[in-house]
Amino acid sequence: MDNGLKSSAQRIQNILHEQKLGIKVIEFKETTRTSQEAANAIGCEVGQIAKTLIFKGRSTGKPICII
Repeated sequence: MDNGLKSSAQRIQNILHEQKLGIKVIEFKETTRTSQEAANAIGCEVGQIAKTLIFKGRSTGKPICII
C-alpha cells in the first residue's frame, strides 16, 4: 500500500490499515507546524485544532496519547 506519503507517514498508514481502522493519513504541501498554519491548511478556525503527541510508556511499552 503506497499512497505517495513520506516513509514515516506511510508506516502509520500501514498500521492503521492492518488494524482495519479506516483512517486515512493526509500530508499537506503547506507547513502545519503551528495551530494557525494547520487551521489555514484545512480551512477551519484555530480553536478547532488540537496537537496530538504519542509516547511509548517506559515501563509498560503501551502507547500514551496526549492531546
